[in-house]
Amino acid sequence: MKGLILKTSIIFLKGNQSNLTLETFIPQKILVLNGAHVGDIVITTSILPVLRSAYPDAQIGFAVGSWASMVIHDHKEIQWVHIIDHWKHNRGSLSFLRKYLQYLNTRRKALGEIKKVNYDLALCVYPFFLPDFMDIAMLSKIPVRLGFNTSLFSSFATTTVSVPSSLFVHQSEIQLAVLNPLGLKGEHTKKINPTLPAGSIDAIQEVSEVLGFNILSNSNYVIIHVGTGDPKREKSREFWMELAYYLAKDSIVVFTGKGSRESQSISSIIEGLENCINACDQLSWGGFVTAVKFAKKLYGVESMAGHVASAVETKSIVVYSGAAGVPRWRPGGTNSIVFSNHLACAPCQLPWGCKTMDCLSAVSAGDVIAFSSLGKQ
Repeated sequence: MKGLILKTSIIFLKGNQSNLTLETFIPQKILVLNGAHVGDIVITTSILPVLRSAYPDAQIGFAVGSWASMVIHDHKEIQWVHIIDHWKHNRGSLSFLRKYLQYLNTRRKALGEIKKVNYDLALCVYPFFLPDFMDIAMLSKIPVRLGFNTSLFSSFATTTVSVPSSLFVHQSEIQLAVLNPLGLKGEHTKKINPTLPAGSIDAIQEVSEVLGFNILSNSNYVIIHVGTGDPKREKSREFWMELAYYLAKDSIVVFTGKGSRESQSISSIIEGLENCINACDQLSWGGFVTAVKFAKKLYGVESMAGHVASAVETKSIVVYSGAAGVPRWRPGGTNSIVFSNHLACAPCQLPWGCKTMDCLSAVSAGDVIAFSSLGKQ
């Protein structure tokens, strides 16, 4: 490995002495790499309008984990999708050995696909130590490889950037920083915005059938998404019962989610409540995005749901812990409200939070209801 790094560094040095500058470089095939979870990939779609504006003729591919591939499979800007299931982000129930073997198998297949496409620019937008997939870009012989200097394989990049140190920089802006060496003008970078396909005829029909609405665009419903990738960031059954009881007075309340645990939780929450629908596991990804698009509002916690709402311009009210940093991970744009108990210890960056999670537990349903009531006055 040391020999490989040394050899690669020499190649980079020679490249830096050439007359090629990134400011004049016009890529024809761009590969975006991010193997993280669904919410992260929704955020990453923010740079797609920037790339399309700067390079209108370029074709774009995306390397992503299978658990988040549906986010970009039907995206109008994506021509190729390469699946790489890195073990670090695999939340499945498999043993570590099976997760690692799955990673090796998907990695091998993706490498072959990526080499065939012959990309000329790789953007590794994951700003953490592992996995940034820069090794994939290097082994695929992509000539221009941009990423962060904080990653494990940063030495394989042709150019690296630093992660902005401010706690108030949003994750989409951090990912956009990877493009800085390209010297893009403000007319391009200002177009940063999450984008998701929604509202296809099939998706509208699916949502209409699940929710029982004939005309989706005229329907009066709100969405509550109770789940998240980390159960410690979830709110209690009593919290959602109180909120749903209030919301159901004026709207149909549609609960969305995935898996038997969330389905059972929703059934428990809506028991005895009127005007509530358990739509857990009843919507495809496209159906979920479309349901969010036509909803009056979305209520949720620290999950991908708020980012989806931002991407389809639906108002959202979400409750966040302070563990990872609210300004960094909140839904983008101005169409969302985030409730959190701001404490001196936040962001603590503890993967599983602390024992009491006061930053999250101190937010009551009454707080959210009081804010929602203001909109009716």
